Amino acid sequence: MIECPHCHKDLPDDSIYCIYCGEPVKKITQKDLEKAKKRIEEEKKDPNLKDNPRKNNWSKLGLLIFFVCLVGLDFLLATVLEAMEFNSTFVFFISFIGYVIACACGIMSLVIDYQDKKKGYQPNGNTSMAWVDICISIYIALVNLTNVIL
Repeated sequence: MIECPHCHKDLPDDSIYCIYCGEPVKKITQKDLEKAKKRIEEEKKDPNLKDNPRKNNWSKLGLLIFFVCLVGLDFLLATVLEAMEFNSTFVFFISFIGYVIACACGIMSLVIDYQDKKKGYQPNGNTSMAWVDICISIYIALVNLTNVIL
């Protein structure tokens, strides 16, 4: 237990702010932030698995493709074409294909992590980002499919 320098009440050892008066117990330095980040990374790793030399950027690529299709094609290009009174169905079809590719990138990221874990390596892809990539790509692809069909 440590003591708050302001109200002198007992606090847990890892306190940054006093839970009673709200004042900072100690100043946070860059070194403290680096230690916390390193501790979080170590907690996430399975001690039975080796470090993975291979990079897995499929989920990042999938999100990049998703946002290019969403912002570049669906919002900007389709809006401009509709304002000029052209048919924007082909834009929605092209972005539908982009969403399918983005979804495939998310799935690829999960597959690579699974294979690496099976081989005894730490997974180094972002699983959460891959699932977000898959889910939102499927949802927006279905929305675009309705625009193409109707």
